[in-house]
Amino acid sequence: MFDHSKKFMDSRAMHKYRSIDKSTAKKYGEYVFANEMTNAEYDQRYARLKNTRRMQHRNPYRRIYPGYLVVRKMDTKEEYETWMPDHAFEEVYEKV
Repeated sequence: MFDHSKKFMDSRAMHKYRSIDKSTAKKYGEYVFANEMTNAEYDQRYARLKNTRRMQHRNPYRRIYPGYLVVRKMDTKEEYETWMPDHAFEEVYEKV
């Protein structure tokens, strides 16, 4: 069963991941919070929440791809959300 509410879930309900790539950890922090989400779901999240949180806007999509909603620098003034394709995310992060 598909969970339509997951695209609007609170950041604190997401899973914690650790960077296994040193340059990624240095640039974005050692830990991120993330949840599986397609690019289309992220676009819906962006449309609804862009005025209430810092989010990185994506280019319009032509196809739907699996990926992750990623929250970087959680609980800092630099916190923001972005989307990453699943293959790119899984190369640099592991679940804690």
